[in-house]
Amino acid sequence: MSTHTEVRTAVVFVHGLLERRPMDTFDDFTKTVLPRCEGRWAYHAQPLEVTDSYEARRYVAPSVGADLFEYDWSFLMTSTRYAGFGPALARVFLRRPRHVPDQLFGVWRLAWTMVLVPLALLVGLLLIGGYFLHTGVAGWIVGVVTSVVVLSVGLAVLRAAPRALARSFLTTGFVNVARYFDSSPEAQAARHAIRGGLVDLLYTLHQGRYARVVVVGHGIGGYIAYDALTSLWAETHELHAASEETSAPFLRSLSRVEEAADRLAAQPEAAGAAADFRAIQLALWQDLRAQGNPWRVTDFVTVGTPMVFADLFVARPPVLGGLSRLDGGRRELFDRLYRRGVVVRCPPRSEALPVDAVGHGPASYGSGERGGPTVLGGQSPFAVTRWTNIWFPVSRGSIRGDWFGGELRSLFGPGIREIPVSGNRPERLRPGAAQTQYFKHPDRDAEGDVAFHLREVLALHDHGSLGVSLTAPGPDAATIGRVVHRSWQRSM
Repeated sequence: MSTHTEVRTAVVFVHGLLERRPMDTFDDFTKTVLPRCEGRWAYHAQPLEVTDSYEARRYVAPSVGADLFEYDWSFLMTSTRYAGFGPALARVFLRRPRHVPDQLFGVWRLAWTMVLVPLALLVGLLLIGGYFLHTGVAGWIVGVVTSVVVLSVGLAVLRAAPRALARSFLTTGFVNVARYFDSSPEAQAARHAIRGGLVDLLYTLHQGRYARVVVVGHGIGGYIAYDALTSLWAETHELHAASEETSAPFLRSLSRVEEAADRLAAQPEAAGAAADFRAIQLALWQDLRAQGNPWRVTDFVTVGTPMVFADLFVARPPVLGGLSRLDGGRRELFDRLYRRGVVVRCPPRSEALPVDAVGHGPASYGSGERGGPTVLGGQSPFAVTRWTNIWFPVSRGSIRGDWFGGELRSLFGPGIREIPVSGNRPERLRPGAAQTQYFKHPDRDAEGDVAFHLREVLALHDHGSLGVSLTAPGPDAATIGRVVHRSWQRSM
């Protein structure tokens, strides 16, 4: 017999910084999303008993009925330190200026300036040296002067390069992205283990006492969380609590979500279209839970995520494609992955569309065997899970702001709520430092700041603002639709 779930929320935080002291980012994140109680943050540590990852941690906040989990994936990143760094760097910097993303244009321009100015200086020295050779100046004098200048420039570059590679913004940002998306077997094995560990954690939380699960991904942790969510959805989307003798409740909000998705696809910038879609998403999630499906993720939040470069790192256009007039067709390659189901968007693509069909098409997210209950299809996690994206914006040509964050709607769909954080503080604008500043100022919760937006999206202190009841029946183990095999079982 189905039971009602206690109204309790699990927040899963997936960090994006590989080299860091344990718990630093998680502690800052916890303070950022929790409101202060009597001038302090009321949370405490508890052992994590829901997963076999001894590196994961949990905080409990009784005042808001929430448990916060950190998924630590750093120990699973076993690929080579700079795996994939060369091709990724070439895809970013070997391109025409108009093909460079806005947030990287300032860095791109600065990098090329640092390369071209010394080269121009050396060429100038050679030309000057050739001139003096024709004026009677001894050749050995020209040779000595030129050699000294060339060696000085070379030694300066050799000294500066290791320091540049050791900078936190590069090692914990771009290098992590390159390693995660590297195509070598070693990197793919690491990516499989990282994704599988988070899938297992989320699966376990879905079996527990939590009525709602929120997943927050910071930096490359956004794509790790995205991979895990889409993988877990593929395993659970068909589950329901109806037996052959009874029928599962109908997904009453399904047609409304499909209509809202069609409107959003036709007019993505229309006022209120995205908000209407998000409101109906939550209603469909409630219908899904009433049907007995265990899916409890209401919200997915990305913070400063390099998913904005997915058409470069996931689609993998030719390394020199950015030098072509059409930018190597990177958007076409990314859309091809979308049609093949490798990438899912918000709103989702119609389950009825064939792989070679271009465009959104009339939305149709339901599936199921004839005579059986209607369930959501395997490409439709974001028909029920709302997606919010937060980042520090960068003006084109500037190097102040988050180089790795940006708007995701153009790649991942107009159903994403985009929040460019206003009121940046000077410390957040230091070149290369923005990735580390999202959770550094939890006391700044004025409207427009990171803490304000995260607390509003997570709504931990006010479940009523979600507009629906969070209580729902759990799936009946005796009549569940099929058996879900865990990732560790699949690997046997």
